[in-house]
Amino acid sequence: MADELLFPERAMERDAELHRLYMEIAGHSAELQSANRSLVDQEQRLRLAIATGRIGLWVWNSTDVANAGDWSLRLKEIFGLPPETEVTHGLFLKCVHPDDREMVDGAVMAALGGANNGEYAAEYRVVRQDDGAERWVTARGQAFFDAEMKPVRFIGTLMDITERKLAEQQAARLNAELEERIAARTADLARSNRALQVEIEERRRAENALRQSEIYLRTVIDTIPGLVWSSLPDGHIEYLNKRWLEYTGMTQEAASGWGWQAAIHPDDRPGLVAYWKSILAAGVQGETEARMRRHDGEYRWFLFQGIPLRDDAGRIVRWYGSTTDIQKLRSTEHVAQGQLSALEKTLSALAHESVPDKLLEHVLRMIHTQLDGQSISVWERSPDDQLRLVATFADGAVSVASLDGAETDEAAVYSFMAREHPVWREVYRTGTDCVLCDLTHRPPRVRLYREGAEWHLWHGDTEVPPAVREMLQRLRASGVTSTLVVPMLVAGWVAGMIGVRVRGRREFRSEEIELTRALAHQAMLAIQLTRLSQDSRQAAVIAERNRMARDIHDTLAQGLTGVIVQLEAAEDAHSHHLDSDAEAHIVRARDLARESLQEARRSVHALRPQVLAEKDLCYAMQSMIRRLTEGTTMQGSLVLKGTPRVMPPEWQENLLRICQECLTNSLRHARASRFSGEIEFTRDEIRLELRDNGRGFDTGEGRQSEGFGLIGMRERAEAMGGTLTIRSTRSPSGAARGGAEGGTAIRVVLRLASGP
Repeated sequence: MADELLFPERAMERDAELHRLYMEIAGHSAELQSANRSLVDQEQRLRLAIATGRIGLWVWNSTDVANAGDWSLRLKEIFGLPPETEVTHGLFLKCVHPDDREMVDGAVMAALGGANNGEYAAEYRVVRQDDGAERWVTARGQAFFDAEMKPVRFIGTLMDITERKLAEQQAARLNAELEERIAARTADLARSNRALQVEIEERRRAENALRQSEIYLRTVIDTIPGLVWSSLPDGHIEYLNKRWLEYTGMTQEAASGWGWQAAIHPDDRPGLVAYWKSILAAGVQGETEARMRRHDGEYRWFLFQGIPLRDDAGRIVRWYGSTTDIQKLRSTEHVAQGQLSALEKTLSALAHESVPDKLLEHVLRMIHTQLDGQSISVWERSPDDQLRLVATFADGAVSVASLDGAETDEAAVYSFMAREHPVWREVYRTGTDCVLCDLTHRPPRVRLYREGAEWHLWHGDTEVPPAVREMLQRLRASGVTSTLVVPMLVAGWVAGMIGVRVRGRREFRSEEIELTRALAHQAMLAIQLTRLSQDSRQAAVIAERNRMARDIHDTLAQGLTGVIVQLEAAEDAHSHHLDSDAEAHIVRARDLARESLQEARRSVHALRPQVLAEKDLCYAMQSMIRRLTEGTTMQGSLVLKGTPRVMPPEWQENLLRICQECLTNSLRHARASRFSGEIEFTRDEIRLELRDNGRGFDTGEGRQSEGFGLIGMRERAEAMGGTLTIRSTRSPSGAARGGAEGGTAIRVVLRLASGP
């Protein structure tokens, strides 16, 4: 006090320092209070997050995990444990699913052992102790260690992720199913469409899951090979997948809304738009066909399908659709119908026309009509590669040259082209390539009619003969601009050419090329018949023609009928939205059409083509009887006796043909209700007996000469060194079909070399 009185300045300084210290302490106190409030607030937020996030906590404050740990109530609830339960490590492992128990225990022990700095993370299943339900959980924890790296505390959280796991499993399952569909049918857009329908239906039952996976689903749709789109309920297109945009060359912005119409053929656009608006108004799924432009400008036929997606109240919330390329389907059907019609007309002409020249005229007229040609020339190829003109078709009439080998003046025109020319050499090598000749180019040029083929000068490196120049002048003067040359085959060898001359520039469709190839083989057949008519008696020609007609009918009728049946089945399957079945029918129809073309080629050079199936003779006969009598009033059967013997292929073919001829006669002429066959194999003989209960015929000496069928059967039996006997009894006039008094039996006996 004395100092304060004596030194007042010091007192003032001390007071000021005390005030400063007080204020500093007060500031720290305020900061501490604020920090404490923040900690309390954060703790409350943490507790709220744990409570709302369904998170459980655990703390083990012992170095021995066997001791009881401190578990939160939420954690015990997740494990189905009562709140008062003391949880030990053993009880914890008991709650873990048996399949996951070893993994979880290993993860805990690894963390307590110091692995990964004591961090613990695991996803596993638990079995609730109260109701036995399985739940998926995810756990995160941290082990703390003393200075000696011994665990002193283990703290962590656990969250129930069952819903997430189920959603992941569902998504994985859906993804696997979708990938399987894509891998199995990359070109099957209809199947993708059904998968989309399933996807839509599943997403309708779980709309929230649909919104969460929308981006993923669109990514998948962009990767599939099909053309897929979706629209709003009013028909406004909101999405087109990447494949659709790449195919048309349009952008998403340009094609959205109603801009997609720009890709539709102008002739089909009004009808397609009207149909789309009609199903929008009706709220029903639908499909229609129209042509759509590819990015390179080519129009192809597509099947447009649209399906509405409805909510739980039945309101349409979106439209999904697909656009399927059906150009091949339409082309296949057109080619098959065209080939069937052409071959049926040729068979009809072959069966009824007595003048072979008229058959050739018929075939050439069909080619002329199909390709809208100006004229047609037919050339035969000699073994030394000379081409000789044998026929021309112009102004509706055919002119046939002599077939005795005498060369005409115009023959020299083509003889020079067949020697070393790269185009003609390739035609002779493959036997399938056609050639396009461009007469508008100076000098004329030719190329193989295949994509990417190069042009070559018509005459190659040789000097153009005068006859060629004169011929070109005549053709150009008549307006001819190009010629399509199609090879004619005999036994796989190019035996000639057909040149179809056309006016104006044009591209030949693939179906036109295929049909012309088939007709070219028939033209070769007609040429062979014409040559027979010049070399032999007319009667022999007629007999040979009938035999060829019979063989062609036997080998092609079933195949061609099968094409139509398969196409009709494809159309029926397509109308019932069984697109995978329709695709299979189309593939079989294509295969049958190709087989029919192969048979047509064989008919050119083989009077008796090999028709026996790849099975044995008995199976082939049974199959033929079953096939021909199916759907008729006739009952057919075949009985096998003895052990089948090895026979030459010719014998098998002849026996099958004899059986076929008898069965056909029974069906067409005998009016039989039963047909039975018996083939017996003995040590020394093969016996075939065929019977029916039809009306029979006269076998006496006073009868007229045998028909072509009986003659053919006798010839086949004699060719095998066997005998053929016929017994037939006429049924009374007016007797009912299959009367007991009528019937025919034919017996064939073949002698075999003695066995061991």
